[in-house]
Amino acid sequence: MQLSGNGQVRRKFFPIKTETLLDNAATHFDVYALFDKEERIAEQGDFLLYAKAPYTWTLRELTELTRVGVQYLFIHENQRPSYDRYKRLNQNFPEIDHSLAPKFRIQAIQDIGQHLIESCFLTEIDAKLCQRLEAVSGEVVSCLLEDPQTVLNIQSLCEYDLYTYVHSVGVGTLTAAVALKLGETNPDRLRYYAMGGLMHDLGKKCVPIPILNKPGPLTPEEWEVLKSHPSEGLVLTSAQSLDPIVTDIIGLHHEKLDGSGYPHGFSKEKIPTHVLVATVADIFNALTTTRCYHRKRNRFEALMFMKHHLRGKIDSDVFKALVSCLIADGKAPKSQAPD
Repeated sequence: MQLSGNGQVRRKFFPIKTETLLDNAATHFDVYALFDKEERIAEQGDFLLYAKAPYTWTLRELTELTRVGVQYLFIHENQRPSYDRYKRLNQNFPEIDHSLAPKFRIQAIQDIGQHLIESCFLTEIDAKLCQRLEAVSGEVVSCLLEDPQTVLNIQSLCEYDLYTYVHSVGVGTLTAAVALKLGETNPDRLRYYAMGGLMHDLGKKCVPIPILNKPGPLTPEEWEVLKSHPSEGLVLTSAQSLDPIVTDIIGLHHEKLDGSGYPHGFSKEKIPTHVLVATVADIFNALTTTRCYHRKRNRFEALMFMKHHLRGKIDSDVFKALVSCLIADGKAPKSQAPD
């Protein structure tokens, strides 16, 4: 495909530095090269489609482009949002200051985790992204092993459009904290607990936003679409070598002990312990977060709701461990306790 250049067409394209493209990072926008008789960026020239989306760049190719003097490539103006997203997804993450106390480190870790979950929803879930999620999970576990009460500092309040990102990080942190309270001390397994919590809702990437954010009851058809998200999450991550703890949590976190859950309707004997832990963390974090279809409960209200309305559906020992996690300085969470 070739576009003849003129002043009017030129303004529909904007230049990007070749050096901003990264090795093994796919671009989900078409990239053009500009050639003219003087081999320079000009107001008039020929725009030639160089890389059709999606395109994965190699270091060798980028190095060769730089060697032959191609300093700029071009993107059509209507694909600028995709380019901005590419830059955001591939930006360098801030370093974690390990000299800080866990209750302060966890805030920076949550910010990075939210960014990574957003990346999962905006681009392909690849090995690099999973490695970053595992690294963040390790940071969460490090904080919890140093100070289990770090869990009291997780953030839950968020805007509707950020819900899934914030919620996922909260579930990851709480899943590892409850597992630790239940006696799991193996750092590797705890890391996978946290990673499963982080990734548990990735299948919602396949659920239309109007269904996710519908303020009223879902229709039977909409409910069936929503119930597909655990299975869709497994499909999205099937190409990655994830630990079974992680994949179990992704695929089974909505199963209930009495068989009333989805997508399989499994009962207690078919649900692994790590899934029971993630399920309780997921429900609690959802209840303590504002959604378009329910108000945000404080911790005490959420625990009371779970105690009285989910009896027989969630594991009682896991629930007791959750309560124990939320006890600060030997005191049970008060009805007005801040989140």
